[in-house]
Formats: sequence, C-alpha cells, structure tokens
Amino acid sequence: MVTPLTAEALLGEGGAADRVLPGWEARPEQIRMAEAVQAKLDEGGVAIVEAPTGVGKTLAYLVPAALSGRRVIVSTNTKTLQDQIVDKDLVRLRAILGEAGLELSRATADDVTPQHPERVRYALMKGRANYLCIDRLQAKTRQRTFDFDDYDLMREIREWSEVTERGDRSELVGLPERSMLWDGLDARSETCKGKRCENYDACWVVRMRREAENAELIIVNHHLLLADLSMQAAQMLSGDGRTFGEIIPPADALIVDEAHALEEIATDYFGGSLSTKKLDRLVADLSAFGSTRDGRFAARLVAATARVGASSSRVFGALPKGDGRVRAKQGESPFEPARRVLPDAERDLDEVVQLVDEVAGYDPAADALSRRTREMADAIGFVLRAEDDDYVYWSERKNKVVTMGASPIDVASLLSRFLFDRFAAVALTSATLSTGREDTRFFSRAVGAPEDADALVLGSPFDFAKQSLLFVPHDAPEGNQRDATELGAEIAKTLIDTVGGGALYLFTSYRAMHAAHRMLAHRLDYPVFMQGDKPKRELIAGFVAQAPAVLFATASFWEGVDVPGAALQIVLMDRLPFDPPNDPLAVARGERLEARGKSAFSAYFVPRAILRLKQGFGRLVRTKQDRGVVAILDRRILSRGYGRRFLAALPNARRVSHLEDVEQWWRDTPGA
Repeated sequence: MVTPLTAEALLGEGGAADRVLPGWEARPEQIRMAEAVQAKLDEGGVAIVEAPTGVGKTLAYLVPAALSGRRVIVSTNTKTLQDQIVDKDLVRLRAILGEAGLELSRATADDVTPQHPERVRYALMKGRANYLCIDRLQAKTRQRTFDFDDYDLMREIREWSEVTERGDRSELVGLPERSMLWDGLDARSETCKGKRCENYDACWVVRMRREAENAELIIVNHHLLLADLSMQAAQMLSGDGRTFGEIIPPADALIVDEAHALEEIATDYFGGSLSTKKLDRLVADLSAFGSTRDGRFAARLVAATARVGASSSRVFGALPKGDGRVRAKQGESPFEPARRVLPDAERDLDEVVQLVDEVAGYDPAADALSRRTREMADAIGFVLRAEDDDYVYWSERKNKVVTMGASPIDVASLLSRFLFDRFAAVALTSATLSTGREDTRFFSRAVGAPEDADALVLGSPFDFAKQSLLFVPHDAPEGNQRDATELGAEIAKTLIDTVGGGALYLFTSYRAMHAAHRMLAHRLDYPVFMQGDKPKRELIAGFVAQAPAVLFATASFWEGVDVPGAALQIVLMDRLPFDPPNDPLAVARGERLEARGKSAFSAYFVPRAILRLKQGFGRLVRTKQDRGVVAILDRRILSRGYGRRFLAALPNARRVSHLEDVEQWWRDTPGA
C-alpha cells in the first residue's frame, strides 16, 4: 500500500488522533518511535526502542504497521496484553485510521479477497489450549457420568459452544483460571487428530489460522511466537526429513513488545522440560485409549501402560531432592540414581510406542499418543544423559510435582538464526532495555540482535524529580545478610504508615515474602494481600478496590502491574534483584563468560538485576498525575561500587536516605 500518510499526520498535533480521540495529547517521544519503526518497515533491518511508560508505544508501532502495506506480526508478553491490544488499542487505531480514510477490520476465516490499499485486516492468535476442541466436547458430552461439581460449568460450556464465534476460553468469564474441566476440553496438540478429525473444518484452531492467513496485522504472544520458531528450528536441525508445519503464517516484519522477556521465554522453548504431571496425563490417556479397544490388544496395552507408569515414576523418584533447581553435569552424581533406572523406562515406553503404532494407521487418536510417548522417551533420555555442552540440565521438586529439563545456555545464536534471519524487518521495544546511559548492548547481545541494529532510548514524559522520591535508608541492611528480611520489614512498616498504605512490597524470593508477611500482616492497619492467595488479576483488582491496601508479591509482580492513581503510593523492594546464586542456568551462563575472560558478575548478573530493578521502579508512576515513593531496602546500592550502576540507570527521582526527609516530602508534595 502506497500512502502519503505518516505517523506525524496521524499522531501529531492536529492530526487524525487529535481530531477523533477525546483528550488526545501529541507526544514527541511517541512520534519519534513511530518514525523509527516506520523506517525499518520501509527499509528493513532491526530497531531496538526503549519507550518508558507514558510514551504510548503501542500506537507508536501499530500505526506504522497498519500503514506499511506489509504483513506484520505483533508479539506481546501475555494473553492479557494481547486482549488489551485488541479491545483497547485497535479500537483507537480503527478510529484514527477511519479519520484518515482507511478501514481497520477483523479478518474472517472465509475472507480471501486480496489486500486492498484502503483496508487493513487484523487477527488474534493464541496457543491451542485457549480454544475449545469440538471433538473432545462431543466425547465428553457422550459420557454418561462426570463430576457433579462440574455439571453447571459443563452446561455453560455446551451452551457457549453453540454461539461463540471463535471458541476462545477468555469469553467464558466464569471459568476458573485453572479448570480441570477445561483441561479435558481444550484443543492442545497432544490430543489433536489433525485433518483426520471429523470436525476439522469447524475446528476453532483451524479457523484461527485461516483468519491469520487473511490478515495483514497478526497479534500473537511471545509463547506462541517462540513455539512457532522452535518448531521451525527443530525441523531444520533434525535433518531427518520430519515436517512440523507452521503455527503463524509467514510475514514480512515482526514487532516484539515487552521485548525484555524475549530471552527468558526463548530459553524455555528452545529447551524443554517434562514432569510427573505430564507423565500422569500420558498414562491416563493411554489407559483410556486402551479401555476403548477390544480383545488381546487392549490387555497388552493396559499392561504395558502400567509398566510405563511404574518405571518412569521410578526415574522421577530417583531425581535429587532439595529446594530449588538442582543442576547436573555429565560425569557428576546428582542424576546418577535416575540414570540407573532409565533403561527400564525407555524399554517400556518403546514397547507402548510399538503397540500403539499397530493401530495408528487407521486410528487418528493413536497417532497423537504414539508421538507423545516417543517424545517422552526422547526427552527423558536427553535430559538424564546430559551430553550436549550447549545445554544446562536440571531437576526441581515443587508442590509435589517433580520436573526435569534442559535449557540452552546461549539463545542469542538461536534467535539470530531463527528470528532475526526470518523477517526482513524487526522492531523490539520495552520500557526497560537499557542498563544506563542509553546503553542497550546487554539486551542486544542477549537476544542475538545484529550488530548494526539501530538503538533508540526515549525520554520519559513524566517529571520524576517532582512526582517521585527514591528512598534508600541509611540504616538499611545489606541485602545478603542473614537478618535482612526482618530489618527491612521494620523499615517497611514505618514507611507504609507514613504514606497511609497503598503499598506494593516486592521480594526476590518466596521465603522472604512469607517471612515478612508473617511479621507484618497482623500489624498493618490496611487490607493485606499476598501473591499465591488468588490469581494475579484478582489480587490486583482487590488491591485497587480496597485501597489503601498492602500487597506482598514476588516474581511476575516486578513487571506487568499497572495501578495508576492513589491506590499505589509506595513501591518497596526488599533487596537488589540478583539471580539466585544457585540458579543452574544463571551459573552456567556466568561460567561461560568467565571462560571467555569476562567477569560474570559485572557482565551478566549486574545488568540483569538493573533491568529487573527498573521494572520494579516502573510500577509506581503510570500517569502524569501519580505521586509516590520508591524504597530500596538494601544498603548495597550505596555501599558497593556496582551500586552506582543501578542508581545511574534509574529515573532522576530525588534521592534521600533518612525517614524524616520522606515524611517532609510526603507532606509537601501535591496530591500526596
């Protein structure tokens, strides 16, 4: 599509957005980003853009994507953010484009008309487990009995299946986040019969893919993107002629939002893991399949399945015990007990594969079971033998589930080959990509971006010097000292009382979070919430609804939490967010750097912690009206030489170290 329209014409002062969106405010940073993305879409290449909160980065990349005349994939970090783009940002984009004489509409499965210069179609793609499987629903409905507790929910799903346009579970508002019933009805690949299914043409996953094939703008999440890339990598690297097919249609360009999460998710998908939960599900499905057969075959399969369950369980049971992930190297002992019982499990799994293959030619359900069993055998052997030096091998016991896995030490080369070489143009953006002084090199190297990638670090539209205060107590504990949690909690209590609640208290470990919660929950005069008590969305909703409240959290709450206004007045961080010293992957990556003559601490652990600290800081100020305090309860940021790197990377908030200064600032700051 050739058009005279530009980002400036649509987003600038007096432009289309200004004319149709109430309260629109033209932002120079947003236009700079849009022009940078537009240039890459036109010319090719890679752009890395740090766009702080308030820049308006979503429209800054959606506008040039819509104007480009190319098929563009937009990948964001979570399904929730996908839905936000569709339900909020594309609604605004439709209004902007409409004012400029262009049409934005959702693609349909049967719309195969060619692209038109004045029309842009979009599609939403999620992982298969988000969609209802019609075949499994019909099979479940035919069952004479099922759990009485699920009766009403099952009826709701059946009624919904008759009216839904896309079969997306997000439409089922009353469906629990972790529903065992949905697990038995979703369209996950391990149960899919493919084109041999009698419901193939009506399948919601098939329709989703057809919609995407008819779209110019495709909205995906990082998990789906990396699943697609890893499948293509497996096909290219296998060398045995296997084909896996594509999940996402080919495209000219890729825009990666929340790009700071790309390395971690790529590590998961270019590696792999298996667990006792996955084993139990395979054994249950094999047993159910055997129960539907007749005669000697059924008896043989049931017996072989029982042996698989027993021998594979012995393998998992022999994995090392202890807290956290345990790393195993070739020739070392942690995996040795499991290796000794591995041959029995591999023999039993192979026997089941051979049995199921006897009927696979004329039973589509058998194809999927055979593939899953073979993959289980291959994965167990790959992890336990630990023969590839490019991977780190680990096991973990958590919530009665035992998991083993293999993670690539370096995903940069994999992403370079299977992501950056696949698209003519790539734009990566996030609020946190630089580690100080506009330096994005750590992120760029971690994800394998080409050396000639253009980097743009935008300024924030917020006045942090007026809107925020950074408090590092002069008497804060060293984050690694034994009683740091207890000492920090006492300081936190005083600060929370000073500002009157509205506190997000962030921790680097569950153990510290639970310890501080035990100390403070009964002493705080505000509603108290803690991660793990409810799903994340419900916790945040309760935190806002019952404001001023206090939320204890760790892990994912360092990012992805958006609470503008007075409901959030202070963000407390218990310590600098370094990787755990015994994390197998972090240790392995550090060792590789040391072998190359670099300091693992300076070149890897510090930059990663800086990016995480910036994410935590970013929870506080979300609008130009927000005011509040960020408290870092770890004296190392002042007492250690590397602390200067952390401070230099943070926004230019006023910094104080005495409680009296916090109290004074809080009294004097408008809106506090």
